[in-house]
Amino acid sequence: MSLKPQLAAHWLATLLSCSATASQAQSIWPPQPTALSGLVGDYHSITCPKQVPPPYSGPLLIDSKYDQSDASKSTLSGTQSRQSREIYARLGEYNRRLVQFADYYLMAEHPQQAAAGLACLDQWLQAWAVAGALQSREASKTGIAARKWSLAAIASTLLKTQALSGGQPQLSPEQRQWLQRLAEQVIEEYSPRQQPGFAYFNNHDYWAGWAVAATGMLLDRPDYIAWGERIFRQALEQISPSAHGDYAYLPNELARGRLAANYTHYALVPLMLLAESSHSNGPGLSAADSAKLQQLANFAVRSVLAADRLPELDGQAQEAVPAHKMTWLLPFLSRYPEHVLARQLYQAEDPRVDAYSQIGGRIKPLYPALP
Repeated sequence: MSLKPQLAAHWLATLLSCSATASQAQSIWPPQPTALSGLVGDYHSITCPKQVPPPYSGPLLIDSKYDQSDASKSTLSGTQSRQSREIYARLGEYNRRLVQFADYYLMAEHPQQAAAGLACLDQWLQAWAVAGALQSREASKTGIAARKWSLAAIASTLLKTQALSGGQPQLSPEQRQWLQRLAEQVIEEYSPRQQPGFAYFNNHDYWAGWAVAATGMLLDRPDYIAWGERIFRQALEQISPSAHGDYAYLPNELARGRLAANYTHYALVPLMLLAESSHSNGPGLSAADSAKLQQLANFAVRSVLAADRLPELDGQAQEAVPAHKMTWLLPFLSRYPEHVLARQLYQAEDPRVDAYSQIGGRIKPLYPALP
């Protein structure tokens, strides 16, 4: 990949920073094979009964669903083009199907079912990899975002499945090369947003960081994980303590008006996965880092259970936060089991806190210590 001149020094610094301590990349989800994992056999001999949809290799020209004249970007525009909706639907359907195959493997009652889940996941991945899907450089801002969301979903799904299956599916050369190319594009597209003075560093960047770091875990690329860590550290610096209590917030997510709660939870999902990456691959979190995350969790929980007690919301009624966007509670409570407010929200929303397709679907089995 050829980087733009202004990014070369930044990317070289990242490479050099990880070269001194380069070691094998560690997944945040260690092996936890299911009872059927040793009985699956050769899933390559099975034909997936679900036909692979035509790979999407066209332009990623997708309009935002929000009215761009609204500073808070919280008003739906109602004018998204038919082309945008169709592209978004095709990518979303592909990602969701991969997750369904992974969850089919997870819930299988017989070896044949588990093998079918792995076969479909492998064959759908291979078809889009060989075609070089999702790689068009003709992309709008929302199209660029859709690319990184897809990479996050794909990489998370594979990490989860490998953890639960004893390392399957093993990636083919074509699949590895495709994931690497997508990760390189995400790095190229999101690195400029890390520059000092960029005012809109936000949840988009956190998701880009997780997408690339997760790919690094799959491909044994510590440099990708280091890039995600860099984003995580910049995000930690954004967490702003409140003058009104024991909580903190993300200013750019708070600025979303009636969607502030929604976007705070949405941002916490990749942030907690990146925190776990830091624990697994270094350098880990200091006591101050952990305190910031726990204070941000306090704000997130209160934005759902007691929004009227958060002056920062300025009395704006908050749109309901879907339970799947609270999936950050799973790694969070696994790391901070005594956090009272997080436990309160988890108990209020359980068992709906799970099954977020953007991070691979059902991940609660990867946190067996949680009730």
